[in-house]
Order: sequence, then structure tokens, then C-alpha cells
Amino acid sequence: MDDKTEKNMNLLPAAKLFKEPAEWPLIPPWWLVPSTDAAALLNVKPATLSSWRIRGYGPNSYPPMYLKPTQGRPLYYQYGELRSWAASALGMAYSFEDQCTDFFTEVFPVLNQGSGSLEGRIRTFERQYLDDRERVLRGAGGNSIVAAHIHTLDAFFERQPKRIGCAPLRL
Repeated sequence: MDDKTEKNMNLLPAAKLFKEPAEWPLIPPWWLVPSTDAAALLNVKPATLSSWRIRGYGPNSYPPMYLKPTQGRPLYYQYGELRSWAASALGMAYSFEDQCTDFFTEVFPVLNQGSGSLEGRIRTFERQYLDDRERVLRGAGGNSIVAAHIHTLDAFFERQPKRIGCAPLRL
């Protein structure tokens, strides 16, 4: 590698991100992931993610003012924001809306067939997920979302921070 290429890679740290990319789990793009998970998904150390945040580089963290205080006050990143940022760092585009469409297609396809707003479809998914989750936890099957998806989502759902009041989703 010549000196110019190496210098450009140092200016664009994202160029090194995906030597061995993590597999992106199938979770809603509007859900939040803690900074340690965000770093793992981007294949960087948490300290690198922190350094990027301080320097104004990297994905935006979720504003902590919308979250109930917790011990240690961990930072969170919106999953869709991480994926959009990672795609743009590689010169591609993957909008939040496209991520929602892909997610709904895989997990709850009926939501892609309606004409409602994205925010309305997100709320519909959340209500149905909670209902189906309760059924699956009691040993019954989900009505609209298959049990396998419920189990996959549950690991991330349990770690969602609590929002203050009706904290807005950043769409």
C-alpha cells in the first residue's frame, strides 16, 4: 500500500470498518442499542466509537434527555442510524425508510401493504409485537409475528432503555 492510500485510510477511519463485518441482526431500525453493541456491529472498539463521537465523526448517539436516567448513563445509538452511517461510510445509501420496509417485509409483511404513515406502522408493529410476545412467553404462538422472530427480538427488547414519557422516535 502506498503512503497516499494509507494516509487517506487514516483520514477516513470507516474505510477499515468492514474487514470482517458483523452480521447485522434482524431488529427494528428504531430500536436503540448500547454503545458496546454498536461498536461490535461496526467492528470497532468502544473507545474508537467514543473517540469518533468526541471528534464529531461516526453515527449520532441518541439524545440521553429522552431516556430515564440509569446507572452509569450508557450511550445508545438508534439501530437504523448505525446502519445508515455504516452504509454511507462505504459510499452506499440505506435510508431509515428502506430499513423499515426490509424489516417489515421479513417480520410483519402486512405493514408494507398499507398506506399509513411510517410512524403509524411502527406503532402498529410495537403493539402487535407486545401482544404476540406475551402469547409466546405463555407458550402459545404469535398471531401475526412468528415465534422465532419473537425470540430473536426478545434479546434486544429486554435491553431497550426506558423512554421518558412519550419520547419521540427520531425518524
